[in-house]
Amino acid sequence: MFFVLPFEEGNPPKKIPFMNILLIGLNIYVFFKTAMRVNFEQIVLHNGFIPAHPHLQDVVVSMFLHAGLLHLIGNMYFLYVFGDKVEEKLGGMTYLCAYFASGFGAAYLQYSVDPHSMLPMIGASGAISGICALYMLSFPWQKMRLQFFFIIFPIFSIGARALFVVGFWFLEQYFMASLSPVHMGGVAFWAHVGGFLTGIAMFPFIYSSKKRAA
Repeated sequence: MFFVLPFEEGNPPKKIPFMNILLIGLNIYVFFKTAMRVNFEQIVLHNGFIPAHPHLQDVVVSMFLHAGLLHLIGNMYFLYVFGDKVEEKLGGMTYLCAYFASGFGAAYLQYSVDPHSMLPMIGASGAISGICALYMLSFPWQKMRLQFFFIIFPIFSIGARALFVVGFWFLEQYFMASLSPVHMGGVAFWAHVGGFLTGIAMFPFIYSSKKRAA
């Protein structure tokens, strides 16, 4: 199995990203409190976001539920890589608001494309997609490295800028969403697209408010 992970090169955050650490810790805590229980499927059915029965509280809770350890690790890795610099740029509370707004944007687009779906949606990837979009727009020329793996073995890596790394990932998600039947389970690609577009839409407003505050 081949997969690719992005690594940031240099330019670490100058402050400890407390809010990002809190979000990662909370996701891990909820995972071990729920995913290991024998009634996990019932937890997902009652607390996942179901487009046919939309509830605001389900959108929030579903962001902290993950289907398995790999699902959790993948999401938390991306939040770790992209979240700290975005938090430093926005400030903790604005970052938290952007995170949840992206999660709501992700749920809304997933609802829009399949409003009668009874499949529960869980995971933080929609919210993280919005954070990735904010990172791409805030630090488009940040140096990154794409490391290619076979199973767990590194094969080779290539250097790239954040604009290419995140932009290519978004295009992949968009095409996968366009090609996948909306009624099919699995990865909620439209949620990734929705979260990303929410991040892009928020960027000019967040940037202008930070500029005025400065």
